[in-house]
This record gives sequence, structure tokens and C-alpha cells, in this order.
Amino acid sequence: MKISFLSAKREQRRDRGASRRPRARAVSALTIGALLATSLTGVMANAAQAGTASTSPASPQIVPLPVSISTTAESVNLALLPGVVASAKSQRMTSPAATYAPANAIDVFVHNGWTSNYASVGNGYDPTQDWFQVKLAEPAPVYEVFSRWTAPAKPTGYDLQVATDADCQTWSTVAHVVNPSDKDSQVIDRKDPISCVRMQALATNSTTGYTINEFEVWSGPKPAPVVGQIIPVPVQQTPGTGQPWELTAKSRIVVSDSGLAATAEVLAGNLRPATGYELPVVTGSATAADIALTLAPVPGLPQGNEVAAAEGYSLTVSSAGVNVVAPNARGLFNGFQTLRQLLPAASYSPSIGVGPWTAQPTTVVDYPRYEHRGLQLDPARNFLTVAEVRSMIDQLAALKGDQLHLHLSDGQSWRLEIKGYPALDGTGCNGAACLAGFYTQEDFKGLVKYAADRFIEIVPELEGPAHATAAVTALGGRAVMGCQGQTQTDRFCTNPNDPASARALAFWRDAIAQLAAISPAPIIHIGGDEAIEMPHEDYKWWIRQMEIIVNDNGKRMMGWNPALEGYAPGSTSINHYWSDYTGGGPALIKPEWFNQGRDVIVTPEYNAYLDFGYDGSPGRTPRTELLQSYSWDPEWVYEKYRSVWAQPAYGGPKAEDILGIEAPIWGEQMRGLATNEYMVFPRLAGILEKAWSPKVLTQDYDAYRQRLSVAGPRWAFANVNFGTISQVTWGTAAMGTVARFGVDKTLSDAPLARMTAGSIPPGEFAAVIDWGDGSPTEPASIAGRDYVASQRQGRSLMSVSGSHTYPADQVYQGTVTYSYQDKTWVVPFTATGVPSCTKTITGPHSGPLTVSSGVTCLDDATITGPVTVRTGAGLYASGSEVRGPLTASGAVDILLCGTTVSGPATLTGGARVWLGNHKGNCAPATIKGPVTVTGTTGQVTIDGSTVSGPLVLQNNTATTIVAGNHIGGPLSCAGNSPAPSNAGQPNTASGPKSGQCAGL
Repeated sequence: MKISFLSAKREQRRDRGASRRPRARAVSALTIGALLATSLTGVMANAAQAGTASTSPASPQIVPLPVSISTTAESVNLALLPGVVASAKSQRMTSPAATYAPANAIDVFVHNGWTSNYASVGNGYDPTQDWFQVKLAEPAPVYEVFSRWTAPAKPTGYDLQVATDADCQTWSTVAHVVNPSDKDSQVIDRKDPISCVRMQALATNSTTGYTINEFEVWSGPKPAPVVGQIIPVPVQQTPGTGQPWELTAKSRIVVSDSGLAATAEVLAGNLRPATGYELPVVTGSATAADIALTLAPVPGLPQGNEVAAAEGYSLTVSSAGVNVVAPNARGLFNGFQTLRQLLPAASYSPSIGVGPWTAQPTTVVDYPRYEHRGLQLDPARNFLTVAEVRSMIDQLAALKGDQLHLHLSDGQSWRLEIKGYPALDGTGCNGAACLAGFYTQEDFKGLVKYAADRFIEIVPELEGPAHATAAVTALGGRAVMGCQGQTQTDRFCTNPNDPASARALAFWRDAIAQLAAISPAPIIHIGGDEAIEMPHEDYKWWIRQMEIIVNDNGKRMMGWNPALEGYAPGSTSINHYWSDYTGGGPALIKPEWFNQGRDVIVTPEYNAYLDFGYDGSPGRTPRTELLQSYSWDPEWVYEKYRSVWAQPAYGGPKAEDILGIEAPIWGEQMRGLATNEYMVFPRLAGILEKAWSPKVLTQDYDAYRQRLSVAGPRWAFANVNFGTISQVTWGTAAMGTVARFGVDKTLSDAPLARMTAGSIPPGEFAAVIDWGDGSPTEPASIAGRDYVASQRQGRSLMSVSGSHTYPADQVYQGTVTYSYQDKTWVVPFTATGVPSCTKTITGPHSGPLTVSSGVTCLDDATITGPVTVRTGAGLYASGSEVRGPLTASGAVDILLCGTTVSGPATLTGGARVWLGNHKGNCAPATIKGPVTVTGTTGQVTIDGSTVSGPLVLQNNTATTIVAGNHIGGPLSCAGNSPAPSNAGQPNTASGPKSGQCAGL
């Protein structure tokens, strides 16, 4: 039997102008073999009259999701099905009473619940007679009952009872429970149809009554919490079988449509730096080494859900390859971010390292809960450079965020160029050692493009009518922009009868028009909060004028509450709900904020403000520790300034109106990228998980901390300054480097290995280097920052570097062994003479090629013409073909590995030459013509190669190895010091061997 339901309200398609409404989201229940049994979000649990039971649920009464549940193959929480009734004998009636309604105990959210009569024991209340019960939608077998209690408001003893009659009048006890734990599970395994399940209290030692946060009735075993590598936690993940998939030098990104090439290039750019692999983007058939990106329908995505269709995906990882499938490119991007999280944490490194780069077999089907998943940065108070904003965009994209709100003006400064207003120049900032700066319109357009390439919209905010000291001052001050008699310097005139308001609005028309012209996002944010002591009718008039201006420029307006009080009825403008702050004045918040059907972005100050301090760091108060930043839901938010839950007290925000979630970090105390990173991470990960993942999967704090423990190493390798707080046991990860020596075969203070262990101070580790050449091991120092919360400094990677001279010009495999107490981590590194590439060519290249500087690498390339390498430059060719002669004079490196040259090779006065070098992992070369190597100052190695014409080596002044080659002509050597050797591998030549090579 399959049961599905959908809120009638959510099925209605209202004409909302530019509104991008999230369609109803279906979440299928997951099998026991998957990671959780029911991915449900929002459940209608009608309360019924029973004793003093509530008559309506405190949680939203709509059902925002259709749910398809297979009761034959899946374990289902029967208490979540539509038509279930929760009731109790008593209920705490402190206003707002809906906060304590029985229905709260079956709404998934674990931080509300049912609370009984709260009077002290006595006074007419007998806690031994109290009960809480759930009447199922249909009689069904029950295997397990789970209760989550708030200590000490729990019984010292209770009977778990069931009823099988339709009216639930006859009860039988199935378990007698003494001193239940806070998370209490009772397996009853009743196979007969059960109508009702009851907790019948027997005794308590508390005067506070009882609080049940969650009461779950399972048809099968209750699934374990979701743990794993992926954050936000996906809708469904099923482990696979067989060998892991490995990303290799042969891997490609294979797209199903050439229109995906640009997106695939961005994604390839995520993996190229750490792996060093080319990862070409191609069309055609994928191999087992490839990552396939395919536009196609995805079975398992809910039908009719526009957000799922736009952003959902499936990911399959097996030894046969990786396949990401999505209806849209945006979904492919999201699926690729999930794949990145399945790879080693070191894959996030910006510098090349040693693999293997593997992912375990798995299948993921995933899509977001909300369409708006945002972070707000505040360069207005303290500036962030374009590069710093780009870095934050990269981290936001990695967590599947899709909105970057930029707060571009405030009292301290105006950061965006507005042509015709040169005094708005970006001067000013907040606090000591503060940071000023300015974005030109070209800068802003560049950020918009960079973000859009990662499927992130930039939502710009220009603040008014208050928080505007910088703009008012630059535009002439109060005398020009202030109302007559106005004393405040932080605001524009909002009196419609004062000429200054017309001057102010004229400026805003220019500013918004210019902003709209360079901002493709549909939303412009106008601020609108904290206009303290401003006449409220004037304020509302101003907001309405701004709404007209924004709409006239083809945009949709958003403002911080209480801006919505000035919106036109029925307009598409968005309520950005944060808190009811009035500067100590009377409350403004009221049910009318939430009962108009107006779209809302939820940003609860109590939970989501990231500039609030945590774990001993500086920051505003009250502090927002990790638990608090995760212990909420957009459908149940705490109204900080009124000390109540907003939904039961004021009716909102309502589930059907929520577009999504945004977390701001205000910039008063921030100083550049590092301080912003510390305050944002790790807390943003949980907030974005609330925005992406099903509500039912974001309730277990311990499981969330486990997911964070795996995310931490990824941030560490990406050089993100995240808070390595003690509330998380951070995972460990390590990566060896590829260390490159020159012709002198010497490494000088070369980075060899990096390791992250965020829960352990770097000073408690030791390290030993094995260079891989038979020389003795040696101790090494470890470089790394420790955690200093007072300085907003997280623990960094622990890096080991060293200096060493190798005996030969080849590839060596060394190790760095980190040790802490009785634990060790052996990290392999590679030392090689192969240079790093400054330019890489793959595939066909027409015409001659001249290398004038740096090192050009040919990787599976075909050059249809001669190649010339100038003095000081280098060429490294692997698996390539040069259809013409090769000439080099004074080149640093000429390394030909598995490469064919169709003309003569004339190499003069260089530093190093390889024509094959098996000890250097360099495959033999083929030269279809004569080869001349003269005056080389570094090692010459010609190993196992084929030379069609004569081979001449003269006046080379370092080690020369000529071994195991096939020469179609004479072999002649003269003036080399030392004399060439064949390393025990004779050469074959069709002509005479003469001079120093006579015996080779």
C-alpha cells in the first residue's frame, strides 16, 4: 500500500508576479537498508479533544510535502501519517498555549513538544493519572515506540499501552518502563492492527510535570541516525558494493550535451589543483575512469516540484564509473559537489598531492527543501576584496548554497560605484584597524559572473531609510537629505511633505536603476530595519516608494522586517524576517506579518546570526553556540526580543510561505577573510543543512556533529580558517606532496606532507621523514596554527617540510610519519625531477610551437609543426606526438616521455635531457631522425628509446646515461665528463659505436 498526501494550498498556483514559488516537495520514505526511514517534512497532526488535549497543533497545520510511503518494504513512523491524532489528559496552558500542544510531539521537530499541566504536584493535578497518546490514521502493526523526553520533566515510571478497538477505550500494557532515558525506545513487536498507543504516567519525582519532545510509532525497527561524509545530508543514500572508484590521470568529464562544457570546466577546476590531472571535458561515451554528467529525468525526484526539478540529481559511484544525472545543469553541479565530498579531503587542496583519489560505491538521490539557501556578507562595515568574496562563494557552493546576499551600504560606508555620485567612494569602515574599499560596477559584474558560474545568485542590498550615515553625508548631509528639524544623521528624510524626501528619492531612483542594470538576480534588498524613532507612517510611506522604484526597474523587493508593513497589499515583495527589534519600543511583530500569504526568508537572530560569538570567540551577544545554531527549524523559530516561539505566538513564518533560509555575518567586528571564515564555519554548514535537507533528517545533533567531523578536514585542506571547536571530534586526513628538485637533485625546505587533526594541538605531534632513497630517517619539525578562539583562529594543517639531496635524477617515494601518543599516520610523498607545468597543451595543436618561458607540458597532444624551446624555458612531453623537428638551445628541461618526434632533435646547451627514464617514471621516446645532445650541464638520460638516425652526445658535463636504446645509425660520444654509461643495459645500433660510447 502506498499513501501520499499534498496540501491543497500548496497545489494552488497563485499569480505572484516575479515570485519563484517552491513547489510542493515530495520525499519518499527510505528503506531500512538506507540511512533513514522517513524523509518527511511538515506533518499535519490534528489534535483531538481528550481530557485537556489541544484542539489544534502548534506546528503548521498545512502539509507542505507529498509523501509516498511503502508500508511493505520500509520501516515507517506511523505517527507522521496524515490523519494521526495526538492528545493528552492535560496540557500546560501558559500563553501561548499552542507551544505545549500534544501535536508538537509528533511534528518531527525535536525542540518543541507536549508539556503537561505545569503546576506543582498537588493543587488538583495528579501526575500519576496523566497520559499522552497517539491515535493512528489506520490500525497497523507496531514494532517499536520511541520517546524523547526533556529531563527532568519525565516520569520515573510509566506503562506503554496499546488499544486495538476503533474508539481506543480498551487498553493493554505492553511494557512497564522504570526510569526511562531521555531517548527511550521500547520494542513491542505487535503484529496485530493497533489503533492507539499511549504513555500512561505512573510516578514522577519532578514538580514540572512531563515534556515529550517527540513520540514516534514505528512499523519496523527505528533506523539509526544518518551519518556519513555528505553535508547537507542527502534525501536518500544507499551504500553500494564492490571496489571503489578511482579518479586517475586518464579520467575525463564526459558531458551529454556540449552546452554543459562551461559548467563542467568549473567543476573540473575543483579537482585539477589537488590531483594535477588534466580532466578534459569531452562528449561521447564514458569509461570506468570518467565522471559522466548527463541531462535526463531522475527517477525518485518528486513530480510537480519545481525546486527538485531545477536542482535535484542522482549520483551513482561504482568501479564502473561515476554518473551524475539531473534534469538541469544546476542539479549536475549539486551532484558534483556531493561527489567531491566522497573523495579524500585532500582533494580540496589548492596544491598538488599524492593520491589515490577514490570514492566508495554509493547511490544518492537528492534535492533541496528550499530554493533560497543563503549567506549574507557585510563588506559595508569592513571591506572584503573581490578575491575574498570569491573564496566565500566557493565555500558556499560546496555546501549547496545558492544565494549570496551582499550588504553594500550602511552607516559606515557605501561600497558600490554609482555613476554621477563620486562622493560615494567606499571610504569609511567600522572600528579600530578597520578595512575600507570599493567595488566598481565592473568589479560587481565580475562577482556576479563568478557566482553565476557556480549557480549562486548575488542579492545586493543598499540600506535605507536608516543605517545610512555614509550615504546621507556624501550627498550633502542633513541639510540636503534630512527632514526639516531632523537631528539624526543616519537616515534619509521620509516625510512625504518635506522637499528633502523628494531629493532623497531622486537619488535612490538613480542608484536602484544602476544597480538593477548590473544585477541579473530578480531581487534587490533595500534594508529597512531599525529605523528607530522614525514616525511609523512616514516609514511605511518610504518603503512603499522604494517598492515602486524597485518594481519599475523590473525587480522584486526584499526588506528586513518591519519593512513589509509598507508593502502594497498583494505585492510580490519578500518579508525578510529576522527579529522584532524596536530599540526598546513597543512590539511591532503581529500575526499580520505572517497571515498575508507573503513569501518570507527566515533569518532568526537567535540561531542564525554568525557574527554572534561562540566557543570563547569574540563576537556579539547572546552567544550562538553550535547546538543553538542547529536547534531550530524555519517552521519553528524563536522570537528573541519577545522570548517566545514565533509560530505559536504569532502564527508564523508559515511553512507554505517560506522561500528559504539565510545566515548573515555582520561586519562590525570582522577584519578580512580569516575572521569571516572563523565566524561562518562550521556553523553555516548546519544552517544550510536546515535549508537543503528534509526536516526529519536535521533533528539529530549528534549525527550532525559526526558529519561536521568529516567536513572539517575538507575545510582544512581548502585553507579555510574554521573554528576547530571541542564540541566536534574532528576527523583526521593527510596528503603527501609532489616535491620537485632541479638538476642539482636537491630539495630545499620543500613541503612534503600535510595533515589535519582538528581536535589535537599541533604541538602534541611528532614527525619523521623517510626520504625513500635508503638514507637514514630524520626527525622533522611541524608547522601549523593552534586553536585560539580569542583570536578567531582555528587549527590549520600541520605541514612538514625538509631539505635533502638525492643521489640520482629519478623518482623517489618517501614517507612522513606523524605520531601522537600511540597513534601513527604514514603519509607517502613523491620526489621527482619532473617540473611543474606553467602551460599545458592537450589534443591537436596546429602550426609551429615556440616555448619562450616557463615549462610547457604536452599531455596526449599532437603538434603539427616544429617545436622550438628557447633559453631558460622547458618542455615536458608525455604521450604526445611532434610532427616536425625539435630544437632547443639553453633550455632548462627537455623531457620526452612516451613521445614521438618525427624530425631530428637538436638539443644544445641545456640543463637536463630525458629521452625516456624508467627510474623517473618516464616512458621511452621515439625520435624518427638523428639526435644531437651537446653542452648539457645537468643529467642526460636516454633510456629504452628508439632513435632512427645517428645519436651524438658531446661535451655534456654531468651524468650521462645511454641505456637499452635502439639506434638506427651510429652512436658517437666525445668530450663528455664523466663518460656516459649504459647502467648495465646495452644499446643496439645499426652503425658503429665510437668514442666514449664504444662499449655501450
